[in-house]
Amino acid sequence: MSGIDGVLSGPPILAYPAQKMPPPRAAGLLALAAQHSFALYLILLLGGNSMAASGGPLTWLPLWRLPATGGQWLPVGVVSLLPLLSIATWLGSRALSNGLRTLAWRPDRVSWPLVVLAGLALLNILWQCGRGCTIGSAARLVLVLAQWVWVYQYVRNERPPLFGIVIVIILIQSAVALTQFGFQRDLGLRLLGEPPLDPAIPGISVVMRDGQRWLRGYGLTAHPNVLAGTLVTLLLMLPALGRPATAVRRAVMTLALAVGSAALFATLARWAAVCFALGLAINALPWLRRTWQRQPSSTPLDGRMWLSLALTACLLLAVYGDTVVGRAVNLETPVESRSLWERDRDTRLALRLVAEHPVTGVGLGQYLPAARRYDNWAELVHNVPLWLAAELGVAAAFVWLWLLLGPVWRRGAFDRFAPQTALWLSFWLLGLLQPAPHPLLDLRSALLTGLVAALLSASVSQDLPDSPPSDNIVRLSKFIRGG
Repeated sequence: MSGIDGVLSGPPILAYPAQKMPPPRAAGLLALAAQHSFALYLILLLGGNSMAASGGPLTWLPLWRLPATGGQWLPVGVVSLLPLLSIATWLGSRALSNGLRTLAWRPDRVSWPLVVLAGLALLNILWQCGRGCTIGSAARLVLVLAQWVWVYQYVRNERPPLFGIVIVIILIQSAVALTQFGFQRDLGLRLLGEPPLDPAIPGISVVMRDGQRWLRGYGLTAHPNVLAGTLVTLLLMLPALGRPATAVRRAVMTLALAVGSAALFATLARWAAVCFALGLAINALPWLRRTWQRQPSSTPLDGRMWLSLALTACLLLAVYGDTVVGRAVNLETPVESRSLWERDRDTRLALRLVAEHPVTGVGLGQYLPAARRYDNWAELVHNVPLWLAAELGVAAAFVWLWLLLGPVWRRGAFDRFAPQTALWLSFWLLGLLQPAPHPLLDLRSALLTGLVAALLSASVSQDLPDSPPSDNIVRLSKFIRGG
């Protein structure tokens, strides 16, 4: 017997003795525990408030405290054990099933920019420690990097069912934000990290409507812009997960898109709306092309989903159109003019710090102390590459540009892989006019970075047939043909 039949019928290679075979039931139970702890952690941290300083799931049943800025200590609770549980059970299930050797862990063109950026941050921490640094900066960096590396590797290797997780998070955050926006007050969900919200109190994010202060939707986050960035990412993640296989799942996806886009409207975040529109436009390119060519379309967003998005937008504009005008056009109001003035001030301070420290930066996590030496009222600059350049040096800004453009510079980026390209570009472009996503300092950003990078990496692996086959693949194909 020759060819592949001979290989299949021959004696097993590296066979285990009967008494040493890995127990499949134990491996399956561990894999199930890893998947459920992973899903629970994402739902709690992205569906609730992920900032320990604001309360929320991360502070439940405190176990220890982490150092924070200003000499403070933040309580961290039992929820922080979920990643450790997920990692331990995941690797345990792999070990029992002899799957550790098949883990895909090497960086690809998606993760290489993130690896380089993490390397710059670690070198910067070492440089600071040479001059005397606090353990807090190093601890926060290690924890944040561990978050996105774990999420990236787990999703990339195991392909967990993200559809349900994303839907649940969207619906939770959207329901809270829409209720806040409609009733103009908080819901008292302090256990989940909802801040006290009263539009009459200074410091609460509002927009002017008919001369009145109108509360923006916070959801279970610290600021409407944080919620907006999360919703943009999760909404564009749905088509990147692929076309739902059943009519029920397509209906659920349509509902989530409509409710999530309404909650995004309630945040009244201007730049997030632009990034969401960009993502939808990129998603629409292959659908429009196939519709124009009268070809059957298998794109994740079908006609009913586009119709639901259009109807939601029209309904909200009809009811709250004056609020949009107050947010986007009437920039001379006290609320808007002050916001623009503060952003201009912080941008000038960041550029000054970059000019003074172009190579080393002022140090990771040291932006605010450095900026407040020139202005006591300085806040974080609303531009992630500029922030990175100020803290890590100009090289970090170029790495961010590589991170933005490098992974989507490929064949089919705006056709076959349009959903993944839309997600990637919209996610990182949020940081041009917002302080997030920042993959080095923000827990929520780290979790979303891991998810987004893993989904794009999965689409990169689908592009491999266009690459030249390796020598091993050539030899195997010849052997199968009997050559």
